[in-house]
Amino acid sequence: MTDPLGNRDPSPKFQRALEPGELEELNRLRAWREHHEREEHARRLEEHHRHLAHDEQQRRLADQQRRLYEQQQPNFSQQPAYPYPPPQPYAPVQQVTVNNVKRADCPHLLHLVLTAITCGAWLPVWIIHAIIVAARN
Repeated sequence: MTDPLGNRDPSPKFQRALEPGELEELNRLRAWREHHEREEHARRLEEHHRHLAHDEQQRRLADQQRRLYEQQQPNFSQQPAYPYPPPQPYAPVQQVTVNNVKRADCPHLLHLVLTAITCGAWLPVWIIHAIIVAARN
C-alpha cells in the first residue's frame, strides 16, 4: 500500500495505529486520486477519438480531391473530345537561284578617263575609292 504522496509502505518499525479520522482521510484521498485518474483516462480517450475523427475526415477529403482530379483529367485511353487537325499537305518545292557572278564594284575605266581629263587631279579620288571597295569586299 502507498501513502497519499505516492511513497512506498513504511517499514514495520515506522507503522503505527491510525487515529480515528485518518482512515477516512486516506479513503477520501484514494477516492480523489482514482477520480482524477478516471478523468485523465477519459480525456485521453476523447482526444484519441478526436484524432481518429480528424484522420478519417482528412482521408475523405483526400479521396474526394482525388476523384475530382481524375474527373478533370482527360482519359487518353478513350477518343479525345476534340479531333486533331488533319495533316497539312506539303508545300510545293520552290526553286532557288544563286548568283555567284562577281561584278566590279570600282569602275576602273571611268576613273582612268577622269584622271586623264583632269591631268591627274582625279587620281587621289580613285585611290580612296579603290581602298574603300577593297575593304568592303
